[in-house]
Amino acid sequence: MAIFRNNKKDERELGFGSQNYRKSVRFINKDGSVNVQRRGLGGFNNLDLYHWLTSVSGTRLSVFIIISYTLVNLIFGGIYYLIGAEHFDGVNHSSEFQKFLSLFFFSAQTITTLGYGHLFPISNAASSAAAAESLLGLLSFAIATGVIFGRFSRPQAHILYSKNILIAPYGEIKGLMFRISNKKQYELIESEANLTMSINNPVNNKREFFNLALEIKSINFLALSWTIVHPINDQSPIFGLSAKELEERDAEFLILIKAINDTFSQTVYSRYSYKPNDIVENAKFRPLVPEATERGKIRVSVTDIHHFDAVV
Repeated sequence: MAIFRNNKKDERELGFGSQNYRKSVRFINKDGSVNVQRRGLGGFNNLDLYHWLTSVSGTRLSVFIIISYTLVNLIFGGIYYLIGAEHFDGVNHSSEFQKFLSLFFFSAQTITTLGYGHLFPISNAASSAAAAESLLGLLSFAIATGVIFGRFSRPQAHILYSKNILIAPYGEIKGLMFRISNKKQYELIESEANLTMSINNPVNNKREFFNLALEIKSINFLALSWTIVHPINDQSPIFGLSAKELEERDAEFLILIKAINDTFSQTVYSRYSYKPNDIVENAKFRPLVPEATERGKIRVSVTDIHHFDAVV
């Protein structure tokens, strides 16, 4: 079993503290979010709806909009129904369900300020409820427009990470390596990588963080793919540690990529992490094979960054 060496020169503080948890923890989720739940100020403080709407996936946002739109119309349709269908002109009175359905669609016309005109309120109570819904609709769509604009206008780094991190031959030694690629058609320039290891120290029973030196720390263009390599030499904090020992010490490899989004000329960030179960020993990445098109462009399949071969 390798002796854990604490080289203070390589140690760093990431803001996650030094507590050694009894269970396996993950500091950075696969989607790049920080895996910390803040409590103590009540549930309302944790409700950050705007941040959630601007960062949630497109599918969840669509479902949220559809459910919210339907729910609001059901509520106001119920309010109109309680006021009485006789306070509206153009309602289908063939059945109670048909009355409610007519008032539900009237609500949909009101909240969107569409107003076909064949169904309208004829009493003060009905008109007041419709006016309140119209105001709610104007405010809601203004907020929704801001959220959608914020999502589309926010510069991001859409980086694809290899599914596994490898311990592969690297010259006369071995190296810890993973690959990244740009998923979108815009350009990422002046890309920089930072790799940090989080691991439990069995000597003092504390969690420590070590900055892992990289073969190449930055590149000018992330045009094809980038294999990021940490040489496992005698200066490396993981020198002599097997994948099993890394798992026993609940290691995690935290990655921060910083680049400039050429479209917006703004700095963007991407986070990711690997756990010991993502490590593949004695393997090497399969080389990507870019192809030249008839128009002279270089074509590459970015999903090929996941492929690797075992080293005998």
